[in-house]
Amino acid sequence: MVNWLDIETKWRKKWNEGKDFEANPNEKEKKFITVAYPYPNSPQHIGHGRTYTLADVHARYYRMKGYNVLFPMGFHYTGTPILGMAKRVEAGDAEIIDGLKNIYHVPEDAIKTFVEPIKIADYFHEEIKAGMVEMGYSIDWRREFTTIDPVYQKFIEWQINTLKEKNLIMQGSHPVGWCPKDQNPVSQHDTMGDVEPDFTEYILIKFKFDDYIIPTATLRPETLFGVTNLWVNPQTNYKKITVDGEKWIVSEECARKLEFLDRKISYDGEISGSDLVGKEVTVPHRNEKILMLEASFVESHTGTGLVMSVPAHAPFDYQALVDFKKDQPLGSE
Repeated sequence: MVNWLDIETKWRKKWNEGKDFEANPNEKEKKFITVAYPYPNSPQHIGHGRTYTLADVHARYYRMKGYNVLFPMGFHYTGTPILGMAKRVEAGDAEIIDGLKNIYHVPEDAIKTFVEPIKIADYFHEEIKAGMVEMGYSIDWRREFTTIDPVYQKFIEWQINTLKEKNLIMQGSHPVGWCPKDQNPVSQHDTMGDVEPDFTEYILIKFKFDDYIIPTATLRPETLFGVTNLWVNPQTNYKKITVDGEKWIVSEECARKLEFLDRKISYDGEISGSDLVGKEVTVPHRNEKILMLEASFVESHTGTGLVMSVPAHAPFDYQALVDFKKDQPLGSE
C-alpha cells in the first residue's frame, strides 16, 4: 500500500533543502505570480485551498517552461473584521469565544490575548502559513510580508502616487456600506454574519408643492407620464429640510440617509402627513396638478417616505386607488 504521507514529506523536504522555490536574479525571463492575500481571522479553509492551489499550479507551469518565477505571499492584516473580533473577545462574547475554542481549537491562553487585534492576526497568520507549507505550495517564503509592514505601506504609497502622476487613476466617489457608529465604510466581512451591504439606486422625481419640492424615489422614471397622484402616510411626521439650497419635504429617515450621500442638509421644521393629504403638487414635464392621497401602506423608511402612484404600470397602485374610491362618500369626486 502506498504511503502518501511519506511521499508528501519526502518531496517537501527535498524542495526545502534544494531551495527550489527561491527566486534569485539570473538570465532567465521573469514571471511574477501574485494572488489575493489571505485574511488571518480564521484557519485555512477549503476556499484558501482552491485559491492558492490555482496560483501554485500557475507558478509551477511557468517554472517548467523555463521562467525565473517569483511567487511571494502576503497576509492582509488591515481591515475592520479583526478589530471587531477583538472587541467581541474583550466583551466576553460567548458565541465567538466558543467558536475559537471548539471550532478553531485555539488554546485558551491564546484566546486571552485576542483582545489585541495584532494577536489574532499573528496567530492565524501562522495557522494559514502552516497549511500552505503542508500543501507544498511553491512559495518563496523569504518574500513573506504583511500589509502593515512599513516597507509594504511605502510600496503602496509609491504605487498609488505613480499611477496618479500618470493619470491612470483618479479620485472619485461610489456607494459603500457605512457604519454610523464607527464612522467608516464596511464591507460584507465587516458585518455580523457576513451580510453584504445592500444598495438600491433610485431616480428622484421632484414634484412642486408651494415653495417646496416633494421628491419621490422610483426605479421606473419613464412612468412619470402615467402618474395620477402621490401617496402620503397621514401618520408620518415629515421633515422640512434644505438640500443643497433646495427646500424639500421628506421622511425623517430619508433626511438622515441624505446626510451620508454627500449632501448639505439643514432642518427647517416639520409637517404632518395628514396636513399634506388632499393638497396638490405639480407634475414635472406635464405642468399638471395632482392630489396627494392618504395611504397607510407608505413606509417612512423606504425611499423618501412619499410615493408616486402609476396605476397603469403598477397593479398595487391600481388596487390602492380602487380601494380608496370605495372608501369615499357617495357623490364625492
